[in-house]
Parts: sequence; C-alpha cells; structure tokens
Amino acid sequence: MKKIILLATMILVAGTVSAQTYFNGDRADYDFYYQTRWSFEVNANLSNATTGTNFNTGNLPGFSLGFDADIPASHSLSIVPGLLFSQKGFTASTPSGDLTQRVEAMEFPVLAKFRSGKFVNFSLGPQVSYIVSTNNTYGKGFPIEMRDKYVYSGSNLRYQGVLGVGIDVNKSLSIHARYSFDLTNTYSNGNVAYVPNHRNKAFQLGFGINI
Repeated sequence: MKKIILLATMILVAGTVSAQTYFNGDRADYDFYYQTRWSFEVNANLSNATTGTNFNTGNLPGFSLGFDADIPASHSLSIVPGLLFSQKGFTASTPSGDLTQRVEAMEFPVLAKFRSGKFVNFSLGPQVSYIVSTNNTYGKGFPIEMRDKYVYSGSNLRYQGVLGVGIDVNKSLSIHARYSFDLTNTYSNGNVAYVPNHRNKAFQLGFGINI
C-alpha cells in the first residue's frame, strides 16, 4: 500500500511539474501562444455611421494605435485587454450641404480570443470608447448659421461590440481584421431634424508587434 501511495504521489508531482513546464517553461518556448504577450498595434480604420432621414453618410478613413496584452486562459482561449487611440467618424450629405465629422477617442476593448489551429484566431467582446474630441469640416456653401446644428454634443462615452479574425505570422508579428459597432444609438445634438439617431461602425485592418 505504501508503495502504491508513493508511486501515486510521484506521478502527481511529475504531472504538476509537467503542466507548469508546459505553460511556463519548455512548451512555452516551443509555442509562444502559452505565454502572456504584450503587443504594440497599428490599424487603418474605415468608419461610417448608419444613414437617417436627410442624412446620407459615407466612409471616412483614419487610424488607431495602442497596446494590448494577450493573457492565456486555456489551451484555445485567451483574454486580450487593450488601450488604443483611434480616429473615426463619417462624411454626411445633408439638406444644408456636405460635412465631415472626425472623432478622436480612447478605446478600451476586452476581447475573448479563440484559437483555431496554430496560427488562426477569432475574437469578440465589448469595447468602451471615450471621445476626446470631435471636429466638423463643412463643404463649400454650407450655411454658417446652420453649422451649430451639426456639432456633436452627445455623450462622450460609447459602448461598442467588436468582432475580429487574426493570424499569428510568427513570434513577433500578427495581422488582424476587426469590425466594431455601437451597441446603442448616438444622439448627436438633441435635434433629430438635423442629425438623426445613428450608430457608428468601423472596419479595422492592422498588425501587431510583440514587445
């Protein structure tokens, strides 16, 4: 009986050491997915807003950059919190003329990242966006007396959803594509006759560099 208990203890200890090595030692060196990774990322944004009555919107290019951490939770799942500075917005055609609204925001995504195979992954989760500034540019002939009607004066806090797909190219480089969207309507200035309730959305294409 003592020999059996001793053997079982040795097997348990060996299994524990093996698991620790798998996630933190030799296996981690072999497969970097099992390590916590810090990354610097850069994205090209193409953003827009939903169209409303007398408010036809178009795409606006921009960029985002920031940092994130990839924290393994299991063999195929990791949690990826991030902090990014992002340029978004839209163009719009209105009865008064054309305008461009540029939004600059700090974004805080917390994504669940699911690994499929060795290189491909899928991600989804919530994102909080805090608007730092907005700026409107008006087309030629846009009446000065109408411009205040289109200035953003809504909440600086937006709650969004994010969906994405990525590829780990190697230990140092990853590429990804993401789609983010407002979960609730954005009420720009309290006057739906000029700026109707709408939701912002954006496509992102970028890369991350592990640091």
